[in-house]
Amino acid sequence: MPKPNIVIIVLDTLREDHAQGLDKLLDYGFVKYQNAIAPAPWTLPSHVSMLTGLYPSEHGIHETKELRGPELASFSRLRMASLRDYNILQKVKEDGYTTYLISANFAIIHPALGFEADVNIVIDPIRNIAYTNDVIEIDKVFEKLGSHLKFVIHNIRNPKKLWNGARLFVSRRLNLVPKYLSEYFVREKGGKLALNFVEKINFVHPSFLFINLIESHDPFTSLRTSERLRCVALKWALTGELNLHDVKLWSKYHIHARRAVTRAIQIIETLGRRNMLDDTLVIVTADHGELIGDGGVWHMYSLKDGNIKVPLYVKYPNTWKKKPQKHQYISLTEIPKIVDKDINTLGSQFVIAETFGIHDPDYLFDRCGLPRPSDEAFHHKIRIIGHHADLVFNKTLEKVEYAQGEKIQEIIKHLMHK
Repeated sequence: MPKPNIVIIVLDTLREDHAQGLDKLLDYGFVKYQNAIAPAPWTLPSHVSMLTGLYPSEHGIHETKELRGPELASFSRLRMASLRDYNILQKVKEDGYTTYLISANFAIIHPALGFEADVNIVIDPIRNIAYTNDVIEIDKVFEKLGSHLKFVIHNIRNPKKLWNGARLFVSRRLNLVPKYLSEYFVREKGGKLALNFVEKINFVHPSFLFINLIESHDPFTSLRTSERLRCVALKWALTGELNLHDVKLWSKYHIHARRAVTRAIQIIETLGRRNMLDDTLVIVTADHGELIGDGGVWHMYSLKDGNIKVPLYVKYPNTWKKKPQKHQYISLTEIPKIVDKDINTLGSQFVIAETFGIHDPDYLFDRCGLPRPSDEAFHHKIRIIGHHADLVFNKTLEKVEYAQGEKIQEIIKHLMHK
């Protein structure tokens, strides 16, 4: 049998309870899986888990006090290279697939952090500019050389690279006045560009296409006030302080979530028009959610429902049997199982989500006039959810922080023994 195409669409930061519009996918033959749980409350560790089937404590690409910001990015690139035997983005290459990455998460889902395909299209979601393989290569060279003058000297005999470098320099300094003026102008975060690429790319069969759309991610306000949103989130993470005025910064989240859903459905419709659905495995999900005042804000260091409960829809190729959900919960670490034709059922009795601390670097706290996070902000916490059990275990302190359900004593005894 010919190999099916594979498409994975991640709607970055989309809560499960704001994703009801995705039920339209059922008309295209998708299966909706219930109680899908993200393995981490933010993008990087969750994406690595989706691609490798490993939890964050297993793959190691997550925040620590020492690994945040650029340091974590560098570590991610090296560690992803060592995970080739697990990473489905790499494994399908060995199986004859041509791989494509379209990412609007410009800062994280990027070849520089180890998310590298044969064809890479990275979108700046604020400027709505797409960078392809040749431009991404310029970034690598510039990072190595360290200055614009050195880049010019190094490429003095290469007019094409100089031209592309100049174009990149100018595009990153484009006028952003409209997005400073109104929340309306930040609703479009690269999704339309991503859709245009899906319409135009001449996909080589079999194809593996991974898409990250960021419409449901902040900013949810004009750029003028978006930095305040981040400072409010960091202050809440440090102190737990939050007032109604602060929460209003998240009041437009539902509008951005709806646009993310719309873009996902448009991509599916486009694949249908291109006759690329019948022989394609399509997975639509989110890497994590967002707290919007229900117990906190933003998406970091919290394992509350709003951060880890996500949508999961799958359309199987016509030649495959639909995989039933055997148990109540399903972790996004099971995405490699969905891709594997020989695995027949999905779901687990228990799933976990993990956090290791605050992933923002210290300079952002300085910019917000906040103290830098202490050691206590970097405890490893595990939420275990399953049939008749729900608890949060602070692994660093060997302490149960929250527990309910009939089976919690059995789980606690096992955790303490481990």
